[in-house]
Amino acid sequence: MALIDLKKVEPHKVSTDLTGYITYIYGQPKTGKTTLAAQMPDALLLAFEKGYNALPGIKAVDITSWAEMSMVYRQLKDPEVKEIYRTVVVDTIDIAAEMCQRYVCDQKGIESLGDLGYGKGWTAFKDEFNTIFRGLTQLGYAVYFIGHAKEQTVKEGDAERVVIRPALSSTTRGVIEGMADIYGYAHQSPNSDMSVLTLRSRDDSISCGGRFKYIKSEITLSYENLTATVREAIEKEAAEHNNEFITNEREKEVEKVEYNFDELINEFNSYIPELVNKDPKAPAKITQIVEKYLGKGKKISMATPNQAEMIFLIVQDLKETFNLS
Repeated sequence: MALIDLKKVEPHKVSTDLTGYITYIYGQPKTGKTTLAAQMPDALLLAFEKGYNALPGIKAVDITSWAEMSMVYRQLKDPEVKEIYRTVVVDTIDIAAEMCQRYVCDQKGIESLGDLGYGKGWTAFKDEFNTIFRGLTQLGYAVYFIGHAKEQTVKEGDAERVVIRPALSSTTRGVIEGMADIYGYAHQSPNSDMSVLTLRSRDDSISCGGRFKYIKSEITLSYENLTATVREAIEKEAAEHNNEFITNEREKEVEKVEYNFDELINEFNSYIPELVNKDPKAPAKITQIVEKYLGKGKKISMATPNQAEMIFLIVQDLKETFNLS
């Protein structure tokens, strides 16, 4: 089991490869959003709505429930599957979010997220949504959200103006926008027949943005242009740090620690006889450590495999308290 060692932490390098990032592009129909997705490397399209009929060669799976999304997520953890795909495309995020909300409501036995109490339903939705899609980036995938747009008329005193936003509720939009590393609005250029992608707005008339300080305001919509623009933005920011923290390598998978319940229980039990024999105060100290993680009155023998993480922390406290090697 690999333990965290803060003395060995290396400075993070920003990857110019889109793997490991979440891209959210919303816009009007027929602007090339799904076509761009098909150009992403080794893409798997999760079709929450069927819009891939005109895309030859795309690998697509129809998703009709959040349970199916969860099944796909589990399969995407498989090393053999990871050899096949590098990008996961969600078309559309609007329907995916609705399915996730309905799943949480059914799980909690409520009609709407607001029924769970102030903010609790939306927190549950955010947690479920993040578990899947942040989880995919931690596995090393690029995640590409496709969404619809809507125009809103906003009053400012006696004047009115039109703003462009994703066609999501404000709360759902906040969740998705908060996840996105690259966030843009796809639309037809007023000056040509080309589709363009607005990545930074001079005001708040177009909802867009992202985490890259020097990204261009607008580009012609294509995968090549998007990756080149992200690379350029990263390189400009890297120049401020003498180009030390930039890499062409794709984001590596975050390795999740697995806790072996039986091994941890055996390790705990192996320490107890000697500790009790050497220190008359040991039983009280051990009880205090166990109750700290499992609860008042709980014993290690009452622990379940689902509590392996807590047993790990108990063993670490035991080692620290009694100076065990």
